[in-house]
Amino acid sequence: MENTQTFDSSSKNQHQVKKVKTEKTSVLKKLDPETGKALKQLKDKINKKSYGRNIRDSEIIALSLSLVSSDHVQKLQESTFSEKDRLHIAHEDYVKEHGKITLDQFIGLLIRGQISQTNKNLEK
Repeated sequence: MENTQTFDSSSKNQHQVKKVKTEKTSVLKKLDPETGKALKQLKDKINKKSYGRNIRDSEIIALSLSLVSSDHVQKLQESTFSEKDRLHIAHEDYVKEHGKITLDQFIGLLIRGQISQTNKNLEK
């Protein structure tokens, strides 16, 4: 879309034209084959109708993203944790409850069975 505006310069009687362009930015993301197949199947199911235009992939994705809750965000974040990350989280939780202790000392307590650690966030 282009908006064209003219401005009068009273001293010189000249017209200046200012063009303002509004652009939509689009982003391309790669999908794994399984997700792409699921998106295509859903789109085909939605588009099986007698009236109306066909739905676009971006409309399905936009609706889906609006349905993501904070619980979903937390589950996605936790799914990226390595075992080393879980160890550090457990150590931080232990330090908060029992006072300062080094990571090496914490690992020693775990190995000797003097403490047992369960991740409260993952039990939900």
